[in-house]
Amino acid sequence: MEYNKRVEGGLSLNAKEDIARVVIRDALERYKRPFVVWSAGKDSMVVLHLIKSYVEKNNMEMPPALFIDHGQHYDETLELIEKISREWNFKVIYARNEDALNKVKDGKIYVKDLDEENQREVRKIGFLEDYFEYSLDTDVGNHVLKTVAMNNAIKRYRIDALFTGIRWDENPARSWEVFISPREEPPHVRVHPILPFTERNVWEYTFKYNLPVHPLYKQGYRSIDGKYDSKKTSDKPAWEQDLEHTYERAGRSQDKEGMMEKLRRFGYM
Repeated sequence: MEYNKRVEGGLSLNAKEDIARVVIRDALERYKRPFVVWSAGKDSMVVLHLIKSYVEKNNMEMPPALFIDHGQHYDETLELIEKISREWNFKVIYARNEDALNKVKDGKIYVKDLDEENQREVRKIGFLEDYFEYSLDTDVGNHVLKTVAMNNAIKRYRIDALFTGIRWDENPARSWEVFISPREEPPHVRVHPILPFTERNVWEYTFKYNLPVHPLYKQGYRSIDGKYDSKKTSDKPAWEQDLEHTYERAGRSQDKEGMMEKLRRFGYM
């Protein structure tokens, strides 16, 4: 599969769990204000559970979760966020680009209506038109609605380490990521405990520890983001599909050719 540029296939799930725990321990020992990017999706749920298990075992405080709210989430996602955060007893910070979300008119966001910071971000990514669609189907929409919201939260809460659920096998732009990756704007590190996990590993872990499962996975979605952006890939539940020979993120706009790499240059995960 050309899009899977790097996959660690030789290690058992137990070994990959051990690696993830070492990464988590190292980051929690070194950084003072860690947060966990959490979308209620399968990957971030695994990371959240790994961290929860570690802090409970070591009598530590659970880091807050950072939920990037681009305004187009499924109702099921928001309901799951509230349910799990209540049951697992941790705090969720909602990161939203309020200025951009408040400027949506008839499905469009006009650049002239945005504040100075957002106008700078629009131009920084190379967008020169008068408006863009209120959508995750473009690089400018992704950048303004997701990356800008996330970076503003990093600055506001003085986050020095951000745990994410990205994996090597998801996309070529992520295939050479490292476990702890320094970022400059704003200054912090990204911590990636499950880089060696495959999609199959994520589901194996999920059922091994009986983790909550987003209901859309049962309906045939394999990757979930915006309700106008995500598409189901089969009528079978995600874990019953051909995970090894078909594309996990089919239909996700940020996985169009070249878009993910561009978004990552400007701070996307």
